[in-house]
Amino acid sequence: MNLPGKLFWRIYLFGLLLIIAATVAAVLPSIIMEPNAHFHGSPHRIREWVTVELHARLDKPAELQNYLDHISTLVNSGAAVYTRDGVRLAASGAAPPQALEAKDHRRIGKWRSIRSHGIWVYSMPLGDDDAPYLVIDGKGGGPRRLFLALGAVLLTVGILSWPLARAITRPLERLSDNAKALAAGDLSARSGVVRKDEVGDLAKTLDNMADRLEERIHSEKELLANISHEIRTPLARLRVAIELCEDAPGDAAETMERLIGMGSDLAELESLLENVLASARLDLASSSPASIPVRLRRVAMPDFLDKTRERFERRYTDRVLEINSSVEDMEIMLDPDLFNRVCDNLLDNAVKYSPSNAKPILFAKKKENRLHIQVMNYGQGVPEEDLPRLFEPFFRSDRSRSRKTGGTGLGLTLCKRIVEAHHGTISASANPQGGLVVDIDIPG
Repeated sequence: MNLPGKLFWRIYLFGLLLIIAATVAAVLPSIIMEPNAHFHGSPHRIREWVTVELHARLDKPAELQNYLDHISTLVNSGAAVYTRDGVRLAASGAAPPQALEAKDHRRIGKWRSIRSHGIWVYSMPLGDDDAPYLVIDGKGGGPRRLFLALGAVLLTVGILSWPLARAITRPLERLSDNAKALAAGDLSARSGVVRKDEVGDLAKTLDNMADRLEERIHSEKELLANISHEIRTPLARLRVAIELCEDAPGDAAETMERLIGMGSDLAELESLLENVLASARLDLASSSPASIPVRLRRVAMPDFLDKTRERFERRYTDRVLEINSSVEDMEIMLDPDLFNRVCDNLLDNAVKYSPSNAKPILFAKKKENRLHIQVMNYGQGVPEEDLPRLFEPFFRSDRSRSRKTGGTGLGLTLCKRIVEAHHGTISASANPQGGLVVDIDIPG
């Protein structure tokens, strides 16, 4: 179970603060504008006090007036006592309220404000249904008080909600602008949002995505340029060879030599196109719900390694491949076509990036029902900081050296995808004696 993040708690606690502030805002106008609100809010206490004190003095006008003055002072409002016939028995305050109309008598004692003669008043019976009643000026109570409280609540919530709303929407607006800029083709656009909450995590993720997108598109553009260069070179050689054959059609030996060269150029083109197409197919397969198609069958490792040596010797007639194997009796479930490409790509790299007098070495051994293959060369090697990125698509460690030796930055990516499709692992490390070591481990 994932715990809520900082933004959640920020919103949650701010919501509690709004509730507290709204409650204070609803009560505060009543306390400020109606000091007697605490008295009005306790009708049972008023009923008891009025019944005991005023009812006993209804037949004593002087005492009735004194206690009425006391009530008027206590609630800071005008007050009066009337009979049901509208006769005023006592009144206090600068503007004591008038007697209620007959239609309002049924509402006496409900302790709800009554609109009478243009003002809001509170009333209380001083005995049974026919007894006199007390009327107190409500000082603009009723709906006015409700509207004031509601207005205070809305104003408080509006003021306090503004900074929270801006704190949430401002970075989201920046993220939206950044996304629009990226969609418009500005790959250098970044949000620049730095926060320690969920919005900050989203901004960091989007900026990282933009970094990878910019790098990927730049790499693909560079790939297209490299492919164009790589295709142009053998095509130019083919064109020259064809022209030479046309100029000297009778020289069979020379023509045969040129045909052999043309075959080599065509093989180079074929290898280049196979790598590009294989990468495209693996990209398409890995982006679909289905996994990369692997056609497994049982393969005897001695035969597999012999065929690997034969392909190497046909391709590099002047080089020697050393194979150290301890898997003479081992059979393993492989897709031989795909795994041939893994070994060929690794050995091609070993030849390209090694001196002409250095021979690549392939180790194969069995480790607890798992096959371990290691390809080692003694070339210039790869900078330490580039090792983690060797298997990224289109990445090439030494750009200048890559242009010299060719390559598109897809060979090791294909190797990684094929090995992982076999549920194995592949890694690269520096050779202590100079060069690179690539280790492959797959289940048997």
